[in-house]
Amino acid sequence: MSAMPSYNLGNGVTMPGIGLGTWQCSDEEVRLVVLEALRVGYRHIDTAWLYKCEQGVGDGIKDWVEGGGDRKELCVVTKLPPNANRAEDVERLLNKQLAKLGLDYVDLYLIHGPMGWKNTGDDLDMFGADEEGFANLDNETDLVGLWKEMETMVKNGKAKAIGVSNFNEKQIERIIQSCEIKPANNQVEVHAYFSNKGIVEYCKSKGITVCAYAPLGSPSRGEIGSLETRSLNPLEDPVIVELSQAYKKTPGQILLRHLLQRGIAIIPKSGNPSRIKQNFDILDFELKAEDFEKIEKLDKKQRFFPMLSGMKERNPHPEYPF
Repeated sequence: MSAMPSYNLGNGVTMPGIGLGTWQCSDEEVRLVVLEALRVGYRHIDTAWLYKCEQGVGDGIKDWVEGGGDRKELCVVTKLPPNANRAEDVERLLNKQLAKLGLDYVDLYLIHGPMGWKNTGDDLDMFGADEEGFANLDNETDLVGLWKEMETMVKNGKAKAIGVSNFNEKQIERIIQSCEIKPANNQVEVHAYFSNKGIVEYCKSKGITVCAYAPLGSPSRGEIGSLETRSLNPLEDPVIVELSQAYKKTPGQILLRHLLQRGIAIIPKSGNPSRIKQNFDILDFELKAEDFEKIEKLDKKQRFFPMLSGMKERNPHPEYPF
């Protein structure tokens, strides 16, 4: 059994390499899921304002702590929503998120994406349209100014570490050139069909950790993305199925183990107790070099989450990352 990989985020924060994703969970479901995951051994929990389940995540953590768990063992990650990508909105949103989570601080606070959306006065209205039906984009997003306010959240103790999600190299480079606190993490889409090697290698070269969302290819993503990608499912790839039989592991365990061996943290999501455990139980085997390479060759360079609004836009957002 190999040790759990972990990544130093600075400021006393360590991020375990295997975390629990919570997208597409209701508050009621996620409370039970988080508690089960913590009982299994997870110590890295990922959520976001966008997921609308922070209350349930907090309730699950509270249940675990009341049962004898230690909050200090956890790495709790949440994200600033796109309709709060202005410096003046950061602390207000984080205060709301901490209240929902029932926490005094989060271990890692990420900017969920570089493209700002206008705030309508309702923080839950994240991707609205204007009166003419155009995407309500905030084309004046100032990532450098936004980052300075993220740094303030560290200084006042509301976030231990800060980072980004869905940012490209140029956007991160602008922040690095002007920051006091370097981004600790970039959470991006990575799976067998989308290796995303450019940004992964760039981040590693800058000492920025990488966390993969959709590490299994997000089979429940529905109609997100282009028509050509919607039917793609790495879990059903013949190479993955063959390797799962050879190693006597599930296809999901093969896909997750591959990313761990790439030095990338993973946050698979499941509401199924047996699968929650399976996703965590990937430290008792290692892919041989030749099998690792077989998975590397599956890369189709197909992004499943293009971050397009799906609405008509007056102008492309200047910070669209892809």
